[in-house]
Amino acid sequence: MSFSVYSKIKIINLFSIFFLIYFLSYPSYPQNGDNSGILNSNEQIKAEYGNWLQICENEKNQCVGVQFALDVQGERAARFIIERINQNSETVADSLITIFIPYDSIVPILPNGITLAVDSAEPFTEQFLFCDQLGCTSQFGLTKQGIDLFMNGANLAIYMIDIRNPNNKFIVDVDLDNFGKVYNSIMPK
Repeated sequence: MSFSVYSKIKIINLFSIFFLIYFLSYPSYPQNGDNSGILNSNEQIKAEYGNWLQICENEKNQCVGVQFALDVQGERAARFIIERINQNSETVADSLITIFIPYDSIVPILPNGITLAVDSAEPFTEQFLFCDQLGCTSQFGLTKQGIDLFMNGANLAIYMIDIRNPNNKFIVDVDLDNFGKVYNSIMPK
């Protein structure tokens, strides 16, 4: 890869981490609760598509799709964020996925990464980009084939294993109903 590709990746990651920081300081709420407490002063919920929110920055009108993954008790336990990225000859990914699992939820110690599975499709594993005192963040690119899998799926299960108890899986779910609507509502950055 050339220097410009690394620079582009670095800029995308820095922007994504900056945008993600807005979401890190908010506690978990029930899925059907008021969503006004998840925004900062420069954000607004532009649209809702079932459990999906289109959240946009006011000044730049840049938007992402957000859903709060639910644990088995139906409580918010993780944030799932999708943003589209510009396609060019150097970029394989169509979108950037960021999953944040806060430590203030009932999620245990997770440095082993996460496993994701759409319905009964073959699962795939991603490592965490970083973990800090707030929680763990995983970020990865999703190709057009991955987007198609999400659009045709009903549920995305995210599996995590506590390193203190490797026989116990912690599972959260993302409802993929209306994924196509929120995906089509966000433009590449």
